[in-house]
Amino acid sequence: MALMPFVFAAWYLLVPALHWPIRWFLAGMAALGYPEFLTQVNQTLAGFELITSLTPGSMAGQPFRPDAILTTGIDARIYTWGTALLATLTLAAWDTARWRYLWYGFLVLLPFQMAAVFAVGMKQMVLASPAVMAQTDWSQWQFEATAYLYQFSTLMMPPVTAVVVWLVLHRNFVAKFVGADVIDVIRATEKGALRRAR
Repeated sequence: MALMPFVFAAWYLLVPALHWPIRWFLAGMAALGYPEFLTQVNQTLAGFELITSLTPGSMAGQPFRPDAILTTGIDARIYTWGTALLATLTLAAWDTARWRYLWYGFLVLLPFQMAAVFAVGMKQMVLASPAVMAQTDWSQWQFEATAYLYQFSTLMMPPVTAVVVWLVLHRNFVAKFVGADVIDVIRATEKGALRRAR
């Protein structure tokens, strides 16, 4: 995979542009009022800054000023590097439709990346402390869904979704290798049977 360092370097430089759709999604969520405490989304070089109306010092015993608001930063590269992996695999396959597959793959991965960044932001804000959780109108299943989505996004999402999308887009390419391996096994078995018969 000699292409990998170059593809990942290009992805690293293009991250701010590749994250624009995720910023539009997060800003749209804030504009729609879901969740109701998300007030503003700022994009940074590495990811996003989410600003809320939540106050970390709203309950007794919190060491914050009464007018403090809760913000959180997300390094979205942790959840979007699957794009670089998919690009590396696609270019390595050297298919004539590789540029179209790159575009399709990027579009398919986007919803997973949007969900991952959103879940991480919610986890860092809402699950930060009982004082913050008490300010939301969320039910228990929403807290649990956020925690599970965060775990999936952190542990499995970037590599698994990229490889699955690549396999679907390149199923004919993969089938050739799988088929060739099966044929080799059959031929080796036949040769062994002929030797034993002699």
